[in-house]
Amino acid sequence: MSKPQELTRTIALSDPGVAQAVFGPLHRHLAHIQEAFRDLNAPRGAPAYRVTLDAQGDQVIVRARPGGEADLDRVQKIMDALIEHARRKGRVREGEVLAAISLSEGRGEAAGPITLPQVGGLTLRTPRQVHYVEALRDENVDLIFGVGPAGTGKTFLAVAAAVEALKQERVDRIIVTRPAVEAGEKLGYLPGDLAEKVDPYLQPIWDAFRSQINENDLKARRERRQIEVAPLAFMRGRTLTNAFVIVDEAQNATILQMKMVLTRLGEGSRMVVTGDPSQIDLVRADQSGLAHAISILENLEGVDVIRFAAQDVVRHRLVAHIVEAYHRDEGARGG
Repeated sequence: MSKPQELTRTIALSDPGVAQAVFGPLHRHLAHIQEAFRDLNAPRGAPAYRVTLDAQGDQVIVRARPGGEADLDRVQKIMDALIEHARRKGRVREGEVLAAISLSEGRGEAAGPITLPQVGGLTLRTPRQVHYVEALRDENVDLIFGVGPAGTGKTFLAVAAAVEALKQERVDRIIVTRPAVEAGEKLGYLPGDLAEKVDPYLQPIWDAFRSQINENDLKARRERRQIEVAPLAFMRGRTLTNAFVIVDEAQNATILQMKMVLTRLGEGSRMVVTGDPSQIDLVRADQSGLAHAISILENLEGVDVIRFAAQDVVRHRLVAHIVEAYHRDEGARGG
């Protein structure tokens, strides 16, 4: 009986500039694609990858194991998405390669081509990020919870969607608030008045805004109060109308604080609540209002909950492994 033959497919890119962008420096992008097909169960001495990619000029030779038609089709979809992106943008970044790989997972043969959706100049890299941004843009969803580990883009994507809504005049202003709870430090030890004390805790928010708006425009919008960032305590007694409201670090809001801020929502406004339940800095973790709010509100009409996981971490790739290691340790210790 003859030995089954490996499968081969040639993907021609035609344009040397597009090929250079898609291949990446030292063919790094192709290495990322190949790594996505690593066979963790391969016996000793067997090929480590179900698929290999070999760049030759402005084309790629893709080889797969016998019976690996689905793998070949997935590589084709990834490459097609990156080729189209390179033709439109003139470049392909590592994040876009990782996005194409992630968005190709679980897609059947009949599924259409992969698109690389964006918000605020950032390519969405996981299906959960896509769901999150779709909810942030959906006018029928007034309250969105985005929960999960650090580095999954919860706050950055919320700010990007809020700026998009403000520029399109779908809202009159953006209000971002977060509890002024210290992670092991004391606000009282910092010099200055209250605003100066809490400003370091709000710096990640301003960094997110600066990625979307130039400094002069940001300053002008702050002066006109179109953009406001303040501690959670400053929200008491207000009614927030025609606003895109972001409640950040919500795991550090108490149950009463969460009730207070959720009931600030006024006519024409929508709210996104972000947080990481594993990073509660309250003295009593059981007083965190985030999990409590989700448990009683999740099934209400107009509410959506997106739960991010370690696989959605888009910082340094090591961060996802760090998150998973801590989860394993907490599980082993019964935490």
